[in-house]
Amino acid sequence: MDTAELTTIIADLRSEGSDIAEVEVKLAAGGFPQTLAPTLSAFANTPGGGTLIFGLDESDNFSSVGVYDVAACKAALANLARSGVEPPLAPKSWSFTFEGQQIVVAQVDELSTTLKPCRVKGTGKAYLRSYDGDYELSLLEEQAFIANRDTPRFDQEPVSAASMEDLDQSLVSAYIETCKSSSAALERLQDADILFRTGVVVEREGPPTVAGILALGLYPQQYFPNLVIQASVAPGPNDPVGTRALDSKRFDGPIPLILDQALRWVQRNTRTRVRFGRDGHGRDEPEYPIEAVRELLSNALMHRDLGPYALGEAITLKLEGSQLILSNPGGLWGLTVDRLGKTGVTSARNGYLTRICQNVRYSRDQRVVEAMASGIPTVLRSLKEAGMVPPRFHDQGVRFTVRVPNHTLLASEDLEWLASLRPAVPLSDIQRHAAVAMRHGVEWTNKSLRDAFPMDSLEARTALAGLVDAGVAEAVGERGGRVYRLSATLLPAGAPEQQKLPIESEQSASEIVPASPTSPVSSSSVPRRAPGARRVNADNIAAFLLNGPAAMAAIQESTGLSERQALYALHLLKDEGRVVLQGGQGDKNSRWALIYEGEGGSD
Repeated sequence: MDTAELTTIIADLRSEGSDIAEVEVKLAAGGFPQTLAPTLSAFANTPGGGTLIFGLDESDNFSSVGVYDVAACKAALANLARSGVEPPLAPKSWSFTFEGQQIVVAQVDELSTTLKPCRVKGTGKAYLRSYDGDYELSLLEEQAFIANRDTPRFDQEPVSAASMEDLDQSLVSAYIETCKSSSAALERLQDADILFRTGVVVEREGPPTVAGILALGLYPQQYFPNLVIQASVAPGPNDPVGTRALDSKRFDGPIPLILDQALRWVQRNTRTRVRFGRDGHGRDEPEYPIEAVRELLSNALMHRDLGPYALGEAITLKLEGSQLILSNPGGLWGLTVDRLGKTGVTSARNGYLTRICQNVRYSRDQRVVEAMASGIPTVLRSLKEAGMVPPRFHDQGVRFTVRVPNHTLLASEDLEWLASLRPAVPLSDIQRHAAVAMRHGVEWTNKSLRDAFPMDSLEARTALAGLVDAGVAEAVGERGGRVYRLSATLLPAGAPEQQKLPIESEQSASEIVPASPTSPVSSSSVPRRAPGARRVNADNIAAFLLNGPAAMAAIQESTGLSERQALYALHLLKDEGRVVLQGGQGDKNSRWALIYEGEGGSD
């Protein structure tokens, strides 16, 4: 931990207005906090651990108030971590002078899988960290942690009530044929031996295994009703108020059939766009690359937790306006999020099921698993080739979630604009997307870039600094409140001049209160700042749109806002589900329309 990283974290806290998943803040001005043990347990149980900060006042926008005594605070934390939880922890701690006050920062590392769950000694309760704080683990979740201490073998459990008649003979025949053609050793064996030695059945002529039923069964849900994919489309801004989900489907059957159904469902519920390549020719491309979706779906089906405590949970697939979200029971096994996608890195929670799926086809010539260790690299490659950004992976220990941001495929005019920049250093995919967004009026902060793209604060800082070095962006404001926007040298001719923030500003340009159209300020005046101005601007625009859809020029004329201020406020309203853009971004004939007033979005 260094001062720069701490400053970024506190800026994020102030932007959020509350603790974030990986950071817990305690006041500690009058003494050591007495309710810290559950947080220590939660961080120790959560992949990646977490950070504690003592000496900030959350009720006063995380102002720096200092700790009662630095040495005593560190000693009390070490004592609680050693004697207040089981097994004991050894957090690393540092002291900093921040905004004139002494504060203490501590890093609580994740426990080894063989030692989880970490419990509070006084109560015996175990906790896990979530976005809204610490929550107590259920008995089933505790069992998941205990089961993960050893290599999972649930896929090899016999389904004693089933028999060979419960297997789909067409799938079995194709499976045996593929096994023989891909292995010289298996080619010499009888069919029954192949099924036994590859884990499809417990013994020759015996009952199928869990893996055998899931991959080759006629209807696995006869024995495991919730081993399915539950899919839904989130309601859009134009759907009736109260709409909870659209096209809700439950995909069942053996894994090859579930995969095929889910893949078709995604194709049916997403759009096809025309993307222009370097040769100038347009090509139809799906909203999400099918190859990437297929790999993510097959990973979820193969690597979900099959322990008895997880059999009541389904895999969930959800399409939102801005992302595809896929979540399955069971966290990563044998590796961490930062190693996902690295060449040759693989770890199978369900080893036999994965191996069986390598020889099972869900269509005429497509295997469920093409090759070991190729799934996530294939996802990353196909998204990159589509001009999209990498997915976000979130491992909570008992559940694994992947989010694929739906960043619009770069349009031909954006590709031409990027090609015209000719920066000294080539821009990364994320920098290219960030630059195009700035071209259309977006201003970035370290946090907003991390919200949009999967990276840590250091990576975000490096990406934004690289855009400045390349002459694409300019930075305004000091660390903690710095805003990055398109360089003034790249603004189109006739574009309104960007308002400059004073260097000490801790707000974005979108939070400048505009002068009234009837009493304009002089060009030499310093813009007046006010907290929550973006909220005020948004509400003023919403009130104006009660009269009907309006173009950007009319909105600016009515409200006295600059184009950049208006865009920020409109995107706030759009995120809340209150307005929609009728037409294309940048089209002068486009209109912004109010969807409904008085509602902050839909479920």
